Amino acid sequence: MSMQMKRLETLFEHNPIFEYQGRTKRLTAHGEQLLAHARIILQLNDSLWQKMAQTHGPGCVRLGAPDDYAYTLLPDILKRYAQKFPHVQIDVTCEPSEDLSERIGRNELDLAMVTRRPHDEISRTVRLEPIVWATAKGKRFDQSEPLPLAMFQPGCVARAKTIEACAKAGRDYRIAYSSPSIAGLLSPVRAGLAIAAIARCSVPDDLEILAPGIGLPEVKGIDIALMRGGTSEHPHFVQHLADEIHASLRQI
Repeated sequence: MSMQMKRLETLFEHNPIFEYQGRTKRLTAHGEQLLAHARIILQLNDSLWQKMAQTHGPGCVRLGAPDDYAYTLLPDILKRYAQKFPHVQIDVTCEPSEDLSERIGRNELDLAMVTRRPHDEISRTVRLEPIVWATAKGKRFDQSEPLPLAMFQPGCVARAKTIEACAKAGRDYRIAYSSPSIAGLLSPVRAGLAIAAIARCSVPDDLEILAPGIGLPEVKGIDIALMRGGTSEHPHFVQHLADEIHASLRQI
């Protein structure tokens, strides 16, 4: 080690990397810069060797899911799948169910978790999910006023079911906020500005679920379904992920 240190000092003799105070030797400013870069090089070297030593899977699986399902349902599914196939790449696309269905039709996805639409004969129902009313904790809305709704955009199955339920119950409402994403939908709900009828699995812990009752009609549940593309480069890995999705959603 001492010989290597001397060689470094010789290489950088015009920009000393050490300074001496008696018998004490410490890094100069140039030495600190060199040390920082050396550590980066060593980390890259270690990472390269680890990747070269791994046995990689032969490709990726293209998975689609609406972002609310991706937030709440996918983490456990992906964790269990990775335990079996740690080197298979999963390419996740988050879009509304209607768009994911179109991607499946164009074979741009291998699998898609979607909200099943009425009369859909292609997707396969995996789980029946209740629709519940979610609001900021402690927040209640005046029954004499139109119910301010936060909703996904037109084309959403839950949106259509909510509007239908309000109409049948004679409950006045107004669409106060609309968003294609769960984050955009829940923001006004958290602020106490609106209420949302969404899948129970999509309700975060910081919101309160209200039971149907006076002023809140009961909304019919939805079917969470799985769609599969026509062809895949890696059908073995796609099938195992489909099996994991089925098993996981039936246990929740």
